Amino acid sequence: MSLTFIIPFCILSMHLAMVFGGYYYEYSDLKQQLAEEQTEQLKKDLFRMRHVIESSVQAQDFSRIDQEVALISTDMSMMVYVILDPSRTIHFANHIIWRESDASNVLEGYSNAIHKSVIQLNKPYFQVNFDRLSIQGYYPITDNNRFSYAQSVELIYLEYDISGMISQISDSLFNRTVQIWGVGSLFLIAFCALLYWFWIHPLSRLSLRAKNIDTSDFQRGIICSSLEVASLRDYLVQVSGKLKRNQKRLNDAEQRWLFSVEGVRNGIWDWNITTGSVYVSDRWKDMLGYQSYELDSDYSVWESRLHREEKVDVLNALQKYIDGKTTEYESVHRLRHKDGKHIWVLDKGKIVEWDQQGKPVRIIGTITDVSGDVKVQKTESDKDKQAHTGLIDLVNREALADSLYDLQVHSRKVNQFSVILLINIDNFAVLNDALGAELGDRLLMKIAARLSSAFSSADFVARLGADEFILLAKNFGNEVGHANKRALALASEVRQLIGRSFSVAEQELSISARVGVVVCDGVESLEPQTLLGRADNALEHAKEPRSNGCSIYHPQLDHSQIQPFKLSHELKVALAQEQLNLVYQPVVDDDGHVMSVEVLPRWYHQQHGFISPRKFIEAAELSDFIFELELWILEKTCQVLHQLQSLGVPTPIMSLNISSRHFHQEHFVSVVLNRIQSSKVNPSKLQFELNEDVFSVNAELVKEKIITLQNMGLNVALDNFGSGLCSLNQLQGVSFSQVKLAACYVVEDKQDPSSQILLCALVELASRLDYQVIAKQVETKSQLSNLIHAKCNGFQGYIFSRPLSEVDIIQLVKSQLSLSVV
Repeated sequence: MSLTFIIPFCILSMHLAMVFGGYYYEYSDLKQQLAEEQTEQLKKDLFRMRHVIESSVQAQDFSRIDQEVALISTDMSMMVYVILDPSRTIHFANHIIWRESDASNVLEGYSNAIHKSVIQLNKPYFQVNFDRLSIQGYYPITDNNRFSYAQSVELIYLEYDISGMISQISDSLFNRTVQIWGVGSLFLIAFCALLYWFWIHPLSRLSLRAKNIDTSDFQRGIICSSLEVASLRDYLVQVSGKLKRNQKRLNDAEQRWLFSVEGVRNGIWDWNITTGSVYVSDRWKDMLGYQSYELDSDYSVWESRLHREEKVDVLNALQKYIDGKTTEYESVHRLRHKDGKHIWVLDKGKIVEWDQQGKPVRIIGTITDVSGDVKVQKTESDKDKQAHTGLIDLVNREALADSLYDLQVHSRKVNQFSVILLINIDNFAVLNDALGAELGDRLLMKIAARLSSAFSSADFVARLGADEFILLAKNFGNEVGHANKRALALASEVRQLIGRSFSVAEQELSISARVGVVVCDGVESLEPQTLLGRADNALEHAKEPRSNGCSIYHPQLDHSQIQPFKLSHELKVALAQEQLNLVYQPVVDDDGHVMSVEVLPRWYHQQHGFISPRKFIEAAELSDFIFELELWILEKTCQVLHQLQSLGVPTPIMSLNISSRHFHQEHFVSVVLNRIQSSKVNPSKLQFELNEDVFSVNAELVKEKIITLQNMGLNVALDNFGSGLCSLNQLQGVSFSQVKLAACYVVEDKQDPSSQILLCALVELASRLDYQVIAKQVETKSQLSNLIHAKCNGFQGYIFSRPLSEVDIIQLVKSQLSLSVV
């Protein structure tokens, strides 16, 4: 409602309430005052009547009493006036008919109880009865006269009507109230008229004009007589100015956004899920060969152009995102071009609007044309345009060499550092074997498209090897420290981008990457293979645990790193020439008794000396040689077990590390079981240690293989438990003979007391899952004390025993020696 009606209504209503509230209060007060005054008058009259009765009794002249009662009867307001004796008999009354009658029978308001109480107390009693609009009075007559008649009267009872007087004052008060209300209402109406003219009317006009606040003269002609309305007008003027400035900023931002989107060759789409309408930008249409006025704004425009081989997967991925089953929508697929061919696009979307029930209503997104390969190069030469033949084809070496030469030339020319990033996908061989070649290519395609879209401004982005990508970037400043920091920030951004989950074949895959960084200024013109060698060295160093996945090349790395591809070749030669040998490290319980033995390969290189098992195992995993190596370890272990069995001594469980890639091979189970059966050893004396990352893909198939091995009598242990390479829910439905804690939980951190709490919690969790918990790499008594306190079941490390030769481990088992250090 308008203030024009609300304010007068409220003011007049309040005035009416106050006036008539005062009327009812004053009316009640006057009634009480009138009753009190009349009561006092009656008391005086009765006091005089008392003396009349006394004098009449003394003179024995009762006619005078009759005369007084008759005189009182002339007052029309006197309803009852009687003189009673102790037996309640009426002797004198203002109505003759009541004489010689019982007062209880003829007088309605009379009370015997009050009569008796008044006589006993010898005190008058008066009561104002507003229900009957009367005053009732009981007045005792006390007289010591011994005349016989004096003893026959003792009380005067009366009832006086006050309705007439009350009615008179009520009429008078009401008339005065109406006059006050009328005069006050006229004054308030005049006040409301002034209020309307000086406040509400300008405010109303200002409100109507505010609809057109974007016009420059919206406040013109409005006279503001009050400070508040003038302030409101001034504020609206300020808001109008801000609105215009914000509108300009919005327009500028929209232009910049459109320019930015078009600059990175992205097409925009906006889908209203409820109505099915889809807005697509001109760039989106242009990617598919259409003009801006072609194509309808409908969902079917997009869905009908999906390639039939990918349509189901794309729609499922989109529906999962809408249903909240995935955190983002991202897909690499093909769309049909106007000329009938198909183009590869990276399609991303984000929900931006929900209804009141929380259901998605609107999604906006972008598509990026990635048909020309993962490489995005700012050159117009035909040679560069033909550098690739497919979306994930390997980069043309000549094109890469030219780009590296150009990168150095540019750095020298502008006197700024440039950056080379060599990106390696962790455990891609395992994923590729588990998913299959086709889905592995699809994963590479998604990685390539994501890199291409995110780093389209880079000079060069390309796939270099089976699981490696290279990124070249310019203009990182002319100060080496600043350039190094920016290069590491870029490498970290690459790792975060790849670390986001990928959806492949309805599986959510979480992968990680390592990045080797080379910062060059171009002053020293280097051969492309030299730069790539430095990047490879930095990448190897990035695989160290302390590098956080990123490493910058420095000259010292040239002497400390051994190229993995060289190791892989030399490892085959070493196995053929029997340069590899096995060592055996015991796992003991609290008392030092041997629970199991872990079998570890060792390699002494003629040139580089002892090589870390981690390095040559990683090198073996780059090729299929890892399968041959682990089967060789299995055969050698079975020979040792057979020798111990022939000696008739209690044989501990021999534990072998199995790579995730090997375990995912289709014929792994049948091959290892055949080898074990042919060796004629007890399968229960063998244990396969699997890393947590074995569950990163095809988790259900992994569980089936584990159960098959366990059904054949083999033990299966889980290594690096708690490293975070798999979620706990993936371990449901499978049991392990042992779980070995990740080494990070064994390292003692006195600065962080929560580390011991975390260790205890992890051990308790494993115990509740009915796992036997083993702590490895135990080297100090302090570490051992913490692990015993955490209630670990077994321990492995140099504090108990170094890895032993075959002869030593056989001697240890035969001697039943305790290795306790407690």
